Amino acid sequence: MDNSPNGRQVCVSKLNDPLDEEVCVKQPSGFIQSDKEENVYRLTKALYGLKQTPRAWNKMIDSFLHAIGFKKCASDHGLYVKTNDYGDLLILCLYVHQIMVFM
Repeated sequence: MDNSPNGRQVCVSKLNDPLDEEVCVKQPSGFIQSDKEENVYRLTKALYGLKQTPRAWNKMIDSFLHAIGFKKCASDHGLYVKTNDYGDLLILCLYVHQIMVFM
């Protein structure tokens, strides 16, 4: 975590998020079963490098942020805002696999 004067930066992992669609992959080289070379693996969780991974992560983090009271900015879908009863503003910016928090 970076504690810069402008905010805090948090790196997060996008792995192990549930997938909404069926994704199958070939057996990786070095792990091919000798009697089942044509078999594939059906994934239930996102893997690094999979094109569905960012979408699965974004859907998961979006529902979490809405559940804890953040509102998504209409003009920038990577920007979330939350205010408390005292009028304090918390801004959260998502970019790829990082979260920037501004208080």
